[in-house]
Amino acid sequence: MKIYYWCPYLTNIATIKSVLRSAKSISQNNKTNNINKVAILNSSGEWDFQKQNSARIEIVNLYPFSFHKFLPKEGFIQSRISFLIILFTNFFPLIFKIKKEKPKYLIVHLLTILPILLSPILSKNTKIILRISGLPRMTILRTLIWRLFSKYIYKVTSPTQKTLEMLKKLKIFDRNKIFLLRDPAIDKNEILKNKNIKLPKKFKSKKFILSIGRLTNQKNFEFLINMFAKYKKIIGADYLLIIGEGEEKTKLQKIINSLNCSNTTFLLGYQKNVYNYINNCHALISTAEYEDPGFSLIEAAFLKKKIITSLVDNGPRDMKKNGNLCYFFNFNNENSFLKAIKSSKNKNLTKIEKAQKYAEKFSILSHNLNLQKILD
Repeated sequence: MKIYYWCPYLTNIATIKSVLRSAKSISQNNKTNNINKVAILNSSGEWDFQKQNSARIEIVNLYPFSFHKFLPKEGFIQSRISFLIILFTNFFPLIFKIKKEKPKYLIVHLLTILPILLSPILSKNTKIILRISGLPRMTILRTLIWRLFSKYIYKVTSPTQKTLEMLKKLKIFDRNKIFLLRDPAIDKNEILKNKNIKLPKKFKSKKFILSIGRLTNQKNFEFLINMFAKYKKIIGADYLLIIGEGEEKTKLQKIINSLNCSNTTFLLGYQKNVYNYINNCHALISTAEYEDPGFSLIEAAFLKKKIITSLVDNGPRDMKKNGNLCYFFNFNNENSFLKAIKSSKNKNLTKIEKAQKYAEKFSILSHNLNLQKILD
C-alpha cells in the first residue's frame, strides 16, 4: 500500500512540519499496516531538501528539474502568481503521477483546489483525504467547487475541534467523512535533542520575547513590532525576535527601521532549529488573526514556556477551553495586550503544567493511532 502527501509551498512554513511528522508517524509504525511506500509529491522542487532523510519518506518529483527557486515569494500579488504557476504546471503531471503510481491514499495539505478539481479522475484509484485548517473564506466560487466535488473526497481532517464543528455546519461534506486529527505531531525526541543547542552570541545572555510564523498579514506582526517599540520596558525584554519568512518581510523591516528599533527587533528568517529559541525565550507571543492550531503555541507549551496570545479561532480558543492555558488578549487591542503582559508577570506554574499536558495530546504516536483509524 502507498500513501502520498501533496503540500506545495513557497516559503518555509509550519505546515512543512505537519506533513513531515505525519508521514514520519506512518513510516515508523507501518510494520502491521502493509504500507510499503510513504512519499511526498515534489511539485516544483520545494521538497528537494528532504531527499536526504532518515525517516524512510520518499520524495516523488512531478518534474525532472526544479524551478522553485525562480518563483516570486515576496509580495501578496507575486506570491499568488507563483501559486497559479504551480497550479497550472502541475495539472497534467499530477494526473499522470497518480495514475501511474496508484497510491491508495493522497493526503492533501495545501493548494487543495487542484486535487479537488482533479478528484473525479484521481479518485478512481486513489482515496483523497483533505486536511483543512484555518477554514478559508467561503466565497461563492469556493463553495460551489466544494459542493460539486465533495462526493469524490474520501475523508476530511481538521487539526482543531472548532474547525471540525465549522466544517460540519457548512453541510458541504458528509458529516461522517469529517474527523479530528490533531497536528502538529510533536516529535519529543527532536525537541529534546535540539532545545539546548547554543544560541548566537548576540542573544545568548539577553532576555528576549519570541514570535514564530509566516510573515503575512494574518500573523499581525506589525502590531507586535509596534507594541514592543512602545512598551519595551513594561514587557521587560531586551529583544523581540521574529522567526519566519513571507511576503511581508520588506514591509516589516521598513516599519522596524522607521521606529528606530533595528537594534532591538530582529527578523531572523527561517531557522532550521527553533527549539533552542523557544527554550530560552522569556515568553512566546502570538498576535495572529487566527491560528489553527498554532504550531509554536503547542511546542512552547510542551517546553513549559509562558505563552501570550490573541484569543482567536481556532487553536487559542481550544487552549482557553481546555484550561485557560495561556495569557490571552483581544486581537489587535492595545489595552488588552498590555493587560495580558502585566498578568503574565506573575508566573503561574499550574497554568504552565496544564499547558504541557495539553501539548502531550499532539504526540507522533497519538497522531499515528488517529490517522490509522481514519485511513481504515
